Amino acid sequence: MRLKERLSSGSLKKAVAGHRTLYVGLLLLTGCSNSSSPAPETPIAHKQAPADPWVLSCIDPAEKTPALLWNGLIGVRIGRDGMGIENGLFAIDEYEKTGEEKILPLPNPMGLKWTLRGETLDPAKGTNYRQNLDMRGGILETTWDQAGGHVILTTAIEPGSAALAERWVIDPGTDAEVSWESPAPATYQHSGDVATRKGKLRGRDFQEFLSMKYGVRGEWKDRGWKGSSDSDPAIVVERYINLAPRPVPIKPAPPQDDVFPDLPSNHWAYRDMAKAELFDSVAERSKSVWAERWKTDIEIDGPVEDQQAVRSFLFYLRSAIHPNGKMSISPFGLSDATYNGHVFWDAEIWVFPALALVQPDAAKAITDYRLAHLKDAEANFEDWMRAGRPTASGKLSGPGLDGERSTQKGAMFPWESSVSGHETVPGPSKWEHHITGDVAFEVGQAMALGFIKDTDSYKPLEEAAFFWLCRSTKGPDGKYEINGTMSPDENHTGDNDLYTSLLAQWGFTQGGGWDPVRATTTNWYPNVEFKLPHDDKSFLTYDGDTVKGYKQAAAVLAIYPLQFPPAEKRARPMMERFADKVSKNGPAMTDSVHSIIWSRLGESQKAYETWRNSWLPFTAHPLMLFSEKRTKDTCYFTTGAAGSLQSVLYGFMGFRLDWKKQDGAAWSIPLHGGSWLSVKPHLPPAWKSVKFKNFNVLGRRYTLTATTTSTDVHVTQGD
Repeated sequence: MRLKERLSSGSLKKAVAGHRTLYVGLLLLTGCSNSSSPAPETPIAHKQAPADPWVLSCIDPAEKTPALLWNGLIGVRIGRDGMGIENGLFAIDEYEKTGEEKILPLPNPMGLKWTLRGETLDPAKGTNYRQNLDMRGGILETTWDQAGGHVILTTAIEPGSAALAERWVIDPGTDAEVSWESPAPATYQHSGDVATRKGKLRGRDFQEFLSMKYGVRGEWKDRGWKGSSDSDPAIVVERYINLAPRPVPIKPAPPQDDVFPDLPSNHWAYRDMAKAELFDSVAERSKSVWAERWKTDIEIDGPVEDQQAVRSFLFYLRSAIHPNGKMSISPFGLSDATYNGHVFWDAEIWVFPALALVQPDAAKAITDYRLAHLKDAEANFEDWMRAGRPTASGKLSGPGLDGERSTQKGAMFPWESSVSGHETVPGPSKWEHHITGDVAFEVGQAMALGFIKDTDSYKPLEEAAFFWLCRSTKGPDGKYEINGTMSPDENHTGDNDLYTSLLAQWGFTQGGGWDPVRATTTNWYPNVEFKLPHDDKSFLTYDGDTVKGYKQAAAVLAIYPLQFPPAEKRARPMMERFADKVSKNGPAMTDSVHSIIWSRLGESQKAYETWRNSWLPFTAHPLMLFSEKRTKDTCYFTTGAAGSLQSVLYGFMGFRLDWKKQDGAAWSIPLHGGSWLSVKPHLPPAWKSVKFKNFNVLGRRYTLTATTTSTDVHVTQGD
């Protein structure tokens, strides 16, 4: 049945009627959240729909934080009216080519301005408002009632290309005057029910195909259409916007059903109309891709809001990176220009472990980006050496390496990386040199998981190790010291940061972790030992640490993610010293790390409460968009979501990637390079069970099932 016939068959009217009934019923439930939730860290100042394990909802048309759809190639911000917000479009290939290489927001071509019975359609003036994001298929639907009619606007993004589609359904209820226009100047080539145009967004080409699908009589205007509904009142308009049109040789083609009788047969509209797939085909592709992705899922028998939160992390993170996007992931991905779209340690330490077992192709893109820019890291190193090895406390004396400079190449990865791979940070954060260790650490994990060949990991690991030799100086006790560096506690710059020094020490085992045998047999530079600050109670964060306050987790990173055995042995006293001294205005990842450590210490309830604090205050925004700070609405903060997901994977479910099996592991599997992946769950009391379906290890799928009522843990072959 053709679309027009299907729409006229009555199914659309039934759907519209069903929407009206649903929204009236849901309106009565507004504000009724699940009573099992513990009190959030700060009061939620947003209207909340009842939690649903698959659907994220906004029920307040006055909410300002726009919705987000993205696929790693483009990201689009969508307002409460379902229309794209101005400069709310981002593309993975739209960066400055010089200077700070900032990401460039693009004007947003989405949306149409509608009038019904002379009234501009605006959800703020309507009733029964709802905006739903169905995570099962990635489809966003915005609905409300106004001017005696009902509005349904549905939006879908292409999973694998820079394109999106939207469908407007306007049901006036009875015959009525209706009009629409493009919010930006637009000149359409149109005939009958179809219109096309080409345009530019700050010089970037795009194409648009628009179709009036059903139930109208009227005339085209320069920027839109004006008319009225006919005997069957529903009006349907569909648009397909292609932001990366591929050039196709013009070949004469016969007119198709006389769509454009006023245009020559070799006009681009004929050529491209065959590729102009409007809403249904885009939506079906999105649903198909997500059906495949959701074969890997985390199913929780526990509070519904926990399930919704975990699925939201999975949904947003899996669609944030495209395997062929040729960029890594910035803290805000393609959702916002905060941090200029640059790449930090967030990608390696936070996002990569969260996706490694869930979406390996997306995780691998993080590694691929760094390997592709290894030569740039080498150039950064050479520039740094020529400049006299500058640090935050001045230049290091001599050429390094006890006065000798070998022919060995070094790699110095930039704190802020962009399209060129060079350092782009203008301020003091450039001294946060632990980034080179972060990259090496992640490359070692990628090698262990089979994302890259062992031989491909040797060069970046060895060159990172050489950087640490050149970056350090020998102290009077013979240990190497790293002075004048910024700690992960970014409120401090000084000497011998624990996390930085441990990454340097780790770098001399050729990806072998803390294996004492491997450290002595494969060490490229024997007898290298770095100074680790400590007192008689535990390790310290850095030299001169007064243990009074920190911006975010720093010293405890030695426990996780680094899993340094001496720090793990002192995990409890370190947590008792440091956990409560972190700023409440800091980012969410601190609580994520703390939750993992509490889980591994057997403090399941404390781990659970800490985990909830890692996301509840940050996801009070519409559609569970994750903010960086509790008091701000800048979203989507991929780092925070990844940290909260890591708490589930490496804390509650007990996964551990290390040089040996963890003691008491319920399941383990050998990885490349002598590493192991093992499992020892620590489920919180609020969860009866968890099932991690079809997680990926070395190209195979497995399913883990664990319960709180039994010590049995089952890992079986996946689908």
